[in-house]
Amino acid sequence: MKKLFVTALAVFTFVAVDAQTDFGLTAGYSSNSVKDGDSGSGFNIGAFVDLGISDSFSVQPELVYTNSSFDGDSYNLFSVNAMAKFNVSEDFSILAGPQFGFASGEIPDALDTLFGDDFSSMNIQLAVGLAYSFSENIFAQARYGFMLNDHLDGGDVKVNTFSVGLGYKF
Repeated sequence: MKKLFVTALAVFTFVAVDAQTDFGLTAGYSSNSVKDGDSGSGFNIGAFVDLGISDSFSVQPELVYTNSSFDGDSYNLFSVNAMAKFNVSEDFSILAGPQFGFASGEIPDALDTLFGDDFSSMNIQLAVGLAYSFSENIFAQARYGFMLNDHLDGGDVKVNTFSVGLGYKF
């Protein structure tokens, strides 16, 4: 047991010494679509930490707020994301990972009132995307999130999300 602990400590120490950590903010445009064809758009803002594991791989936890409107009714999403970031080159990256969102606003409130316990405000997505760094601090990213669960038990209420925006690393 002691050897396992020492080995794990050595591995984590090596990763921590080798890792580069960046903090930053993002903002952009979001488009949400429901399977029945309805769509809404709005904005997103967020904060992230980019935890470099190696030169070509990092993990990017994020906190993101998205505000969208469907025919004047609000759909807000507070998300906790865990993106894996694969650096294809110095400036170009591929992103993939889960996004865990909690919906609020007029649309989720109305569905909750209408369906009660059959409605869930949880939005679990698998997202894939691309990022491009213009400089050491400024980057652009685009991603698409595929909703894996349903907002309604026994129904087919899924909200998929496309977002594009800019980010700044401190």
